[in-house]
Amino acid sequence: MFQAVKARYIITPNQSFLTNSAVIINNNIISEIIPNYQLAKKKYKVIDLKNSVLLPGFINSHVHLELHWTQKLLNPFNSFPDWLNQIISLKKNFDNSKISNSVKKGLEESLNSGVTTIGEISSYDGLDYKPIIKSGIRTAYFYEIANSTISNINSKFLQGLLQNTNSLFNLKIFPHSIYSLDTRSLKKVLAFAKKHHTQLGIHLSESVDEINYAMKKKNNLEDKVFSKFNSKPKFDSRPSTPLEYLDRINLFRQIITLVHMNNLSSDDLKILKKRQYPVVICPRSNLYLNQKLPNLRFFMNYKKTGLGTDGLSSNISINFLDEINFLYLNAKKILIKNPERRILEIATLGGAKALGLDNSIGTIEKNKKADLIAFDLKNKDPYLSVMHSNSGNLKMSMIDGKIIKLK
Repeated sequence: MFQAVKARYIITPNQSFLTNSAVIINNNIISEIIPNYQLAKKKYKVIDLKNSVLLPGFINSHVHLELHWTQKLLNPFNSFPDWLNQIISLKKNFDNSKISNSVKKGLEESLNSGVTTIGEISSYDGLDYKPIIKSGIRTAYFYEIANSTISNINSKFLQGLLQNTNSLFNLKIFPHSIYSLDTRSLKKVLAFAKKHHTQLGIHLSESVDEINYAMKKKNNLEDKVFSKFNSKPKFDSRPSTPLEYLDRINLFRQIITLVHMNNLSSDDLKILKKRQYPVVICPRSNLYLNQKLPNLRFFMNYKKTGLGTDGLSSNISINFLDEINFLYLNAKKILIKNPERRILEIATLGGAKALGLDNSIGTIEKNKKADLIAFDLKNKDPYLSVMHSNSGNLKMSMIDGKIIKLK
């Protein structure tokens, strides 16, 4: 069935927009965008959003839905290692039967803020899987592996995921970090992903302690955190930045989505420019964990930049509009001309590129999947209008051509 979604403004590729037009959808695929006056020529099921802005669905490129529960249990902390120690202890002692409910709450907050695709980090061998599939949200599912879970590579659940044909579900492998995996184990994970033709992701360069660990300097990961591990990771490398180390062992030039990347050297930036690794920045999470912001001057101009909230273990909310607004306010100091347009591009197409899904989502154009959202118009400029919006202004959400919310 053909649907026509009308709106006052439609955000289109290349930071542009159309007025008084309609997106024509055939089942779950965008077939064209036409002026409203042409709608009378054919019979469509018309969804008239009237005085609103229609745009691609938001892509929260990095989130830990399964850790929603941690927010209530965290004690104050003043360093990244202190926080990490708490998370390790909490996960060891938590009732895992409650994970599903935690995920459902996270999904509700995500969908209510206009998110249609998530980059979910899954560390409980599938306890988040059923509520995610039931929700209908599009998912890049990063199956997390550390030294303590390296045997899960052979788990029945992961083997089943490798055969998954759900069009809304995209499996990826996620080695947790360079400090939670031996060099040998990290190479094993990379080889596994290559064998099964899956892309990867990793937390990288998130803290000063991680940088010092990779550079073989004194750090609080070794001094305070590794005692919590069953065994100390074996870091088989000369002193390097985390990115230099990862790039050196990435022998087959696999696509690895690098998450955080807020402690980079000038040489790291050169590697990024050369290799074009996808990157997800999570600026509010960085500040929450007593770290510095990413190099926004660089990442505002880096084409493969996506945006993530991280989880409630390391942020105040996973409301994606909060993350967008925070980035917008900080980017205004850097992007003199139309920063709101670049921010929305990062929140949509940038996220799609970061997750390797930009051939099918991220923009409103012919032959892409119909993942669309709309907000009430709050400003005469459609981009600023979205910047000024909150969850209450979400007028419509559509994933894969299916209406999730309409008011």
